Amino acid sequence: GEGAPAQTRKRIVSLAPSVTETLFAIGAGEQLVGICTFCDFPREVERIDRIGAYINPNVEAIVAKRPDVVIGVPPNNPEAIAALQRLGLRTIVVRVDTIAEIEAAIRTIAREAGREAQGEKLLADMNQRMAVVRKRLEGAPQRRVLMVVGQTPLIAVGSGIFLDELISQAHGINIAANAKQSWPHLSLEVAIAKQPEVIIDGSMGSEEKQDPEQRLGIWKNFPTVPAVRDGRLHGRLSFAILRPGPRLPDAFEELARLIHPERFQEDVNRNP
Repeated sequence: GEGAPAQTRKRIVSLAPSVTETLFAIGAGEQLVGICTFCDFPREVERIDRIGAYINPNVEAIVAKRPDVVIGVPPNNPEAIAALQRLGLRTIVVRVDTIAEIEAAIRTIAREAGREAQGEKLLADMNQRMAVVRKRLEGAPQRRVLMVVGQTPLIAVGSGIFLDELISQAHGINIAANAKQSWPHLSLEVAIAKQPEVIIDGSMGSEEKQDPEQRLGIWKNFPTVPAVRDGRLHGRLSFAILRPGPRLPDAFEELARLIHPERFQEDVNRNP
């Protein structure tokens, strides 16, 4: 069924893009009465009122929406969260750093929206799609991967976050993981010394740039690095990849394709 009748459905304010995305994915988009400035997916969000930026939501605007629950993620502004709680608003903060936390967050969000069954269905669907990608990678070699989100300095994907877990599950070895930080700053020398076999550099902009020099960015100076030499330097990084929500399987497949493109050649002779 459709869950509770409209008049008893909870009014929800979302303070984070991943929360908004999750609510739409479980069919609770209609319950959203306010979203943050950066909530841009799916397209239906265009008709929902904005209640300020992710970093500092507008407490007055939120209160004016008379929400039954406000849902955000850290590091939402702790002062704003505290103010909302002082005003008696039910305010839930869900952690979304790791895959396990993302799954728990989806369950919590579904429960808050009164759509637990839809939450379980979404998780089952996500897990099934992850399994399909894993199957494609069975027996694939481990490749050393450097994933970069900023260039000066080099800011890499480190350990303790879902992107690191996805790299591992995609038969990659994250060369920045031993920094024991989520977003370590690396020197170019260190990155080069680790001889990455795959470089995913989201700071390079689109791969459509005509000029090959530009397309290779700073890496053109290191033609002997395996990733550059073997043509596994990728500048494309979609927002789906950086967002800890229902599009996790998309992120996993995208990473798997960049790390092991040979496993995704749609070969006619390949058994399905």
